[in-house]
Amino acid sequence: MIAKKIFQSLILALACVTGPLLASGQSRNLLQNPNADLGPESWRSYGEATVEPTTGNNLCFVVRNGGYFLQDVQLPDGAEGQYAVLIGRGASERINDDRAITGLPYLYGYMMEQGHPSGGKVLAYLQGQRMLANTRVKNEWVDMWGIFQIPERTRRIRFFLNQASRRGVPHNGSAARFDNLGLYLFATRVEAEAFVSQYH
Repeated sequence: MIAKKIFQSLILALACVTGPLLASGQSRNLLQNPNADLGPESWRSYGEATVEPTTGNNLCFVVRNGGYFLQDVQLPDGAEGQYAVLIGRGASERINDDRAITGLPYLYGYMMEQGHPSGGKVLAYLQGQRMLANTRVKNEWVDMWGIFQIPERTRRIRFFLNQASRRGVPHNGSAARFDNLGLYLFATRVEAEAFVSQYH
């Protein structure tokens, strides 16, 4: 009887240790250099796209006048059918005033077949949901995210850091900032939504 209780205690302790390890393994960030700690390393930049310090000398990605960053992420085998979470935080010098979203930070993405880094067939466009940093307060950091199921033949995801735009509303040089970025895979949408709800 005592031996049985000891065995049950060992099993419970093992579950407490391995449970968090399994959970963390399912939510590994696939992005390289997601916080700009290494400057622009692992990202390709176009136009006015830089890495700059913010409050507390924390580095972040910054785009102006329609510039952008992108990173191609190779997916692991068996990713088809899973749910990709594109997530991050954004801040802007320009606010959403009901007339224009131009200049606001915007996450965007492609699901792509395998191919040359400069090309490849796009299987799905990742937009909408909460990918826009929709804020009415200048320089306020807000969450951005989207959850997308991975279609067949997808071998990589192209992750963009953009400024939103609206036809007829020009860019004005304002900065859109990005930090705490992530690309995560989950087996179910429920798991993906649970992760988003506790992301900081």
